[in-house]
Amino acid sequence: MTGQHPFRRLHSVDWFRLIFIGLGMPLALCSWGFSSHRCIHDAAIQALPEPLHAFFKEHRSWLVTHAVDADLRKHAVVGEAEKHFIDLDLYGVSMDSLKHHFPRDEEDARLAFGDSTLIANGTGPWSALRTYHRLVASFSRKDEAMILRHAADLGHYVSDLHVPLHTTSNYNGAQTGQHGIHSLWETQLPELFIDTYQLTPGIDCNLPAARYIADPQLCLWNATFDSHQAVDSVLYFEAMLSHELGRASTHAYVERGRTHQRMRTFEFTSQYHQALSGQVERRMQQSIYTVSSLWYSAWVDAGQPDMPRPTIHQDLSWIKRLNNWLFR
Repeated sequence: MTGQHPFRRLHSVDWFRLIFIGLGMPLALCSWGFSSHRCIHDAAIQALPEPLHAFFKEHRSWLVTHAVDADLRKHAVVGEAEKHFIDLDLYGVSMDSLKHHFPRDEEDARLAFGDSTLIANGTGPWSALRTYHRLVASFSRKDEAMILRHAADLGHYVSDLHVPLHTTSNYNGAQTGQHGIHSLWETQLPELFIDTYQLTPGIDCNLPAARYIADPQLCLWNATFDSHQAVDSVLYFEAMLSHELGRASTHAYVERGRTHQRMRTFEFTSQYHQALSGQVERRMQQSIYTVSSLWYSAWVDAGQPDMPRPTIHQDLSWIKRLNNWLFR
């Protein structure tokens, strides 16, 4: 066990870049929204069996806070942005062709399309699988710092794959005149309605506890395909309601922190949320299940090692204060 905190491995210049990115990046640009990513991580921890639950619970504050680190790196680290999506529509026109003919193995896809195409069209499922294998290796070494770091990143990438608009080149509606639908679906809807979602595993919720996943690659691609199948409904209901309500009733300037932003009205978001029939909640629930199950599976694949004893890091307190200040 190294005992080294994940952020001690960042150079000082990286800290400054992350700080400025965090200050300048609007919440709407972040997949799922910061609060949703953190909620998914928090609920995934609760879904874990022992002994993982005790270890992850001990580090709950760190894992929840750093659930959004991958988003902070998107604009500061070369090669990060493409890890959060994959434009499946650029590879095939039908789900049948994608499911049966698209190469799921990264090396096969690289040979078929070339590196530049894969990078341009996104590497989401492959990046998540690579991070999964890094987490397995970290568990095998009992490297506490890297277990936390790779678990946080894996949870983020897996959650992104459960967002329908992360699987299409029309991710923000530019191709269909629906600009802003990206933040509408994955940020504004959860912010308004997350209190009504059932996201905690238990008797009163259909959300299952974590289970061992024998084929992580298949799991990740199934999640991606399920998201892609939902793209049509995400776009259709937004267009339908925009037409029915008229533009004057769809947007308004909303106070958001210290600023006023042009966003969808509560009337529009309420009707859109109802039209989707719980779609956002279901995708969040599936995210929680998949994240917790892959965390657990990585530990099992590593041989179910004894977990490192929780360590109190001297620099956790000022890191937490810095993050709280940034995200306020």
